[in-house]
Amino acid sequence: MSRILKFFLFFLLFIIFFEVGVISSYTLVTSQPPDVEKLINTQLDILSSYLKIGKEIVGPKPEIVNITNNVEVAETLQKKAQVDGVELETLNATTFEDLENERVNVNITAMAYRENVTESTGQIVIKPTARFMITATAVATVEDHEIKVDVGTIKILSIIRVY
Repeated sequence: MSRILKFFLFFLLFIIFFEVGVISSYTLVTSQPPDVEKLINTQLDILSSYLKIGKEIVGPKPEIVNITNNVEVAETLQKKAQVDGVELETLNATTFEDLENERVNVNITAMAYRENVTESTGQIVIKPTARFMITATAVATVEDHEIKVDVGTIKILSIIRVY
Protein backbone atom coordinates (compact mmCIF):
# COMPACT_ATOMS: atom_id res chain seq x y z
CA MET A 1 0.00 0.00 0.00
CA SER A 2 1.25 3.46 -0.78
CA ARG A 3 1.94 5.99 1.96
CA ILE A 4 -0.77 8.37 0.73
CA LEU A 5 -3.42 5.64 0.84
CA LYS A 6 -2.31 4.66 4.36
CA PHE A 7 -2.53 8.29 5.47
CA PHE A 8 -6.08 8.70 4.11
CA LEU A 9 -7.16 5.41 5.66
CA PHE A 10 -5.72 6.48 9.02
CA PHE A 11 -7.40 9.88 8.69
CA LEU A 12 -10.76 8.25 7.86
CA LEU A 13 -10.50 5.92 10.89
CA PHE A 14 -9.60 8.90 13.10
CA ILE A 15 -12.69 10.81 11.95
CA ILE A 16 -14.94 7.77 12.49
CA PHE A 17 -13.62 7.20 16.03
CA PHE A 18 -13.93 10.92 16.77
CA GLU A 19 -17.59 11.00 15.66
CA VAL A 20 -18.40 7.86 17.66
CA GLY A 21 -16.84 9.53 20.72
CA VAL A 22 -18.88 12.71 20.19
CA ILE A 23 -22.12 10.76 19.80
CA SER A 24 -21.49 8.57 22.85
CA SER A 25 -20.46 11.51 25.04
CA TYR A 26 -23.61 13.38 23.93
CA THR A 27 -25.66 10.39 25.07
CA LEU A 28 -23.85 10.26 28.42
CA VAL A 29 -24.15 13.99 29.10
CA THR A 30 -27.77 14.59 28.05
CA SER A 31 -29.25 11.12 28.75
CA GLN A 32 -31.11 11.42 25.46
CA PRO A 33 -30.67 9.72 22.13
CA PRO A 34 -28.36 11.78 19.92
CA ASP A 35 -29.51 13.62 16.83
CA VAL A 36 -26.57 12.64 14.62
CA GLU A 37 -27.46 15.00 11.77
CA LYS A 38 -27.66 17.97 14.14
CA LEU A 39 -24.32 17.08 15.78
CA ILE A 40 -22.55 16.80 12.43
CA ASN A 41 -24.12 20.04 11.15
CA THR A 42 -22.99 21.83 14.32
CA GLN A 43 -19.44 20.59 13.84
CA LEU A 44 -19.45 21.63 10.17
CA ASP A 45 -20.78 25.09 11.11
CA ILE A 46 -17.99 25.52 13.64
CA LEU A 47 -15.36 24.38 11.14
CA SER A 48 -16.72 26.64 8.40
CA SER A 49 -16.71 29.61 10.78
CA TYR A 50 -13.04 28.95 11.50
CA LEU A 51 -12.24 28.65 7.82
CA LYS A 52 -14.70 31.42 6.84
CA ILE A 53 -16.33 29.17 4.30
CA GLY A 54 -20.03 29.16 3.57
CA LYS A 55 -22.52 31.76 4.69
CA GLU A 56 -21.01 35.16 5.18
CA ILE A 57 -23.28 37.89 6.44
CA VAL A 58 -22.74 41.19 4.75
CA GLY A 59 -24.60 44.09 6.28
CA PRO A 60 -24.38 47.82 6.51
CA LYS A 61 -21.68 49.29 8.67
CA PRO A 62 -22.60 52.06 11.07
CA GLU A 63 -21.47 55.55 10.14
CA ILE A 64 -19.79 57.59 12.87
CA VAL A 65 -21.25 61.08 13.11
CA ASN A 66 -20.23 64.21 14.99
CA ILE A 67 -22.57 65.52 17.67
CA THR A 68 -22.89 69.31 17.77
CA ASN A 69 -24.55 69.42 21.21
CA ASN A 70 -22.37 66.87 22.98
CA VAL A 71 -22.41 68.73 26.33
CA GLU A 72 -26.22 68.61 26.50
CA VAL A 73 -26.16 64.93 25.51
CA ALA A 74 -23.59 64.16 28.23
CA GLU A 75 -25.63 65.98 30.87
CA THR A 76 -28.80 64.13 29.86
CA LEU A 77 -26.98 60.78 29.94
CA GLN A 78 -25.61 61.68 33.36
CA LYS A 79 -29.08 62.42 34.74
CA LYS A 80 -30.80 59.41 33.17
CA ALA A 81 -28.06 56.93 34.09
CA GLN A 82 -27.68 58.43 37.60
CA VAL A 83 -23.91 58.73 37.44
CA ASP A 84 -21.62 61.54 38.60
CA GLY A 85 -20.21 62.34 35.18
CA VAL A 86 -19.83 61.36 31.52
CA GLU A 87 -16.45 61.55 29.78
CA LEU A 88 -16.90 63.77 26.72
CA GLU A 89 -13.88 62.22 24.94
CA THR A 90 -15.63 58.85 24.83
CA LEU A 91 -19.02 60.15 23.67
CA ASN A 92 -19.67 58.48 20.32
CA ALA A 93 -22.68 58.44 18.00
CA THR A 94 -23.30 56.09 15.07
CA THR A 95 -26.17 55.58 12.68
CA PHE A 96 -27.19 53.03 10.08
CA GLU A 97 -29.48 55.49 8.33
CA ASP A 98 -28.78 57.76 5.37
CA LEU A 99 -27.58 61.20 6.43
CA GLU A 100 -29.56 62.75 3.57
CA ASN A 101 -32.69 62.32 5.70
CA GLU A 102 -33.82 65.17 7.92
CA ARG A 103 -34.11 63.03 11.07
CA VAL A 104 -32.16 59.88 11.87
CA ASN A 105 -31.98 57.41 14.73
CA VAL A 106 -28.58 57.30 16.40
CA ASN A 107 -26.86 54.94 18.81
CA ILE A 108 -24.88 56.69 21.51
CA THR A 109 -22.12 55.17 23.63
CA ALA A 110 -20.10 56.84 26.36
CA MET A 111 -17.99 56.04 29.39
CA ALA A 112 -19.29 57.35 32.70
CA TYR A 113 -18.07 57.33 36.27
CA ARG A 114 -19.40 57.45 39.81
CA GLU A 115 -17.14 59.04 42.41
CA ASN A 116 -15.82 57.02 45.32
CA VAL A 117 -18.15 56.70 48.25
CA THR A 118 -17.07 56.60 51.87
CA GLU A 119 -19.38 54.66 54.16
CA SER A 120 -19.11 54.82 57.91
CA THR A 121 -21.25 52.04 59.29
CA GLY A 122 -18.99 51.06 62.12
CA GLN A 123 -16.07 50.64 59.73
CA ILE A 124 -14.77 53.10 57.20
CA VAL A 125 -15.11 51.62 53.72
CA ILE A 126 -13.69 53.55 50.79
CA LYS A 127 -14.92 52.39 47.41
CA PRO A 128 -12.92 53.26 44.31
CA THR A 129 -14.37 55.27 41.44
CA ALA A 130 -16.73 53.06 39.47
CA ARG A 131 -16.69 53.24 35.66
CA PHE A 132 -19.64 52.43 33.43
CA MET A 133 -20.29 51.98 29.71
CA ILE A 134 -23.60 53.60 28.74
CA THR A 135 -25.45 52.65 25.56
CA ALA A 136 -28.43 54.73 24.46
CA THR A 137 -30.55 55.59 21.42
CA ALA A 138 -32.00 58.90 20.33
CA VAL A 139 -33.44 60.81 17.40
CA ALA A 140 -31.32 63.53 15.82
CA THR A 141 -31.57 66.16 13.11
CA VAL A 142 -28.90 66.28 10.41
CA GLU A 143 -26.93 69.44 9.64
CA ASP A 144 -24.06 69.06 7.10
CA HIS A 145 -23.13 65.49 8.15
CA GLU A 146 -23.18 66.58 11.77
CA ILE A 147 -26.11 65.84 14.02
CA LYS A 148 -27.95 67.60 16.79
CA VAL A 149 -29.41 65.07 19.19
CA ASP A 150 -32.89 65.74 20.53
CA VAL A 151 -32.08 65.18 24.22
CA GLY A 152 -35.75 64.55 25.02
CA THR A 153 -35.65 61.36 22.93
CA ILE A 154 -32.60 59.77 24.62
CA LYS A 155 -33.40 56.29 25.92
CA ILE A 156 -30.85 54.34 27.95
CA LEU A 157 -30.45 50.78 26.65
CA SER A 158 -27.79 49.50 29.03
CA ILE A 159 -25.42 50.55 31.76
CA ILE A 160 -22.54 48.11 32.16
CA ARG A 161 -19.99 48.40 34.95
CA VAL A 162 -16.43 48.23 33.65
CA TYR A 163 -13.93 46.64 36.01
